[in-house]
Amino acid sequence: MLTGRTPPIRRYGTVLLFLMLGTLAGAWHNRAVDRGEPDVVVGLVRGAVAPPAGALRKASNWIYEQTAWFWRGKTLAQENERLQQRVAVLEAEVTRLQEADIKLAHLRKDLGFVQSRPAPPVAADVVALRPDPKFETLLVNRGSRDGVRVHSVAIAQGGVVGQVSEVTPTTATVLLLMDPNASVGARVQRPESRAVGICKGANATTLMLHNLAPDADVRPGDRIVTSGLGGVFPPGLLIGTVTQVTRDAENVNKTAQIQPIVRFDRLEEVYLLP
Repeated sequence: MLTGRTPPIRRYGTVLLFLMLGTLAGAWHNRAVDRGEPDVVVGLVRGAVAPPAGALRKASNWIYEQTAWFWRGKTLAQENERLQQRVAVLEAEVTRLQEADIKLAHLRKDLGFVQSRPAPPVAADVVALRPDPKFETLLVNRGSRDGVRVHSVAIAQGGVVGQVSEVTPTTATVLLLMDPNASVGARVQRPESRAVGICKGANATTLMLHNLAPDADVRPGDRIVTSGLGGVFPPGLLIGTVTQVTRDAENVNKTAQIQPIVRFDRLEEVYLLP
């Protein structure tokens, strides 16, 4: 009775054949090596393998060239993001240094003015502009414990800013000269004139010099300084420059328009006269 099983010699014959051929090829190779002769088998194998290996290498290089942009692009994107973050940090540092230079320039200008005063004024930083919308004021970070009092005069770079209207131990409110409720005795600085009047706020950029005598010698270009009359503002502080002179309807009283020396909307620090 047939079982249908394959004889072992047939089942493993192919494997045994390759083993025998491999053994013979190995022996042949060793013998050729010992004699210093070229190995024919190795040459045949190399000849058979070299073409597909070369083709595979070329294909691999081509695939890399076609897809390398993707990997390089990802790396470049990461590097670009890192550089952008670094640029942002450097720009912030440059801005900080520029601001420090501007602050230093302001302080140098103020130093000459402060040194010219008989009594050293109190330096104060502006904390807020127009904290009360009803009045043209600013808030500074110096108060009564620093020697500041109500009616202390505020100046900046040689020009009149205003006077203190309210004070706390650590802060002070300055009523700006541009406020319609503020006024200061003023004088034409020109020696040939010396005309006096009252300087009041008109709007955010202009002051008006009132109460001038009908024959007052006031001209565009004249510099206007504090007169010292009234006892609050000391004499000789610069207020601004005359830009226009007009007369009233009866052609009696003169009024002069003044361009203030101080830029009230750009104040960062002021000096308070004790």
